Amino acid sequence: MKKKQDKKAYVVLLHGILRVKYDMILLQKSFAKHGYEVINIQYPSRKQPLTELSDFVHKHITSFKDYDPEKPLNFVTHSMGGIITRYYIAQHNPDNLGRVVMLGPPNTGSEFADWLTDTKILAPMFREVFGPAGQELKTTHEHIDGDITYPLGVIAGNLSINPLAPWIIEGEHDGIVAVERTKIEGMRDHIVMPTTHAFMMFNDKVIQQALHFLEHEEFDHP
Repeated sequence: MKKKQDKKAYVVLLHGILRVKYDMILLQKSFAKHGYEVINIQYPSRKQPLTELSDFVHKHITSFKDYDPEKPLNFVTHSMGGIITRYYIAQHNPDNLGRVVMLGPPNTGSEFADWLTDTKILAPMFREVFGPAGQELKTTHEHIDGDITYPLGVIAGNLSINPLAPWIIEGEHDGIVAVERTKIEGMRDHIVMPTTHAFMMFNDKVIQQALHFLEHEEFDHP
């Protein structure tokens, strides 16, 4: 078991596309209760591509009250927030980078994004609703971010409330992202939990696993 991290560290929370920072409020309360200083960022998920969103996140982190670049900077993200984190780390390379936990990240894209983009009648609506970053969530999109050289833990869900998902996504999935597509080369640990994509950030057991990875650099596997 890895050494516990300094509880005075930062935890940056990044919600998913079409979501808001209040979706991360239970994570925020839990981490704050355990002594972490939480930076819960609301970003314009529908308005900018991933590169610009990573710059937006950087400005909010460095302008956070009394920001100390010597304190470890951890990330806990949901869905597209994880991809933005990968871009942020690749583009800004923070010296104080700590540990990263991603909940349901489409690390190699989502077949559901493929389907929405490739279906002619739905494609214009998808572009209008999800914006430029939504187009970058396809399985064929080539990201500009670098290798995973930092402690990364990925939590995938395998329950779904999406009635269309069984016809669109192969294998285990959370209704939006296939379990296999949450994985990425270089990750430190991976765990699959009985939770859906839409609600995993409200799941007490998911929150506890995220906290465990922040403290020990590994999940608490059964």
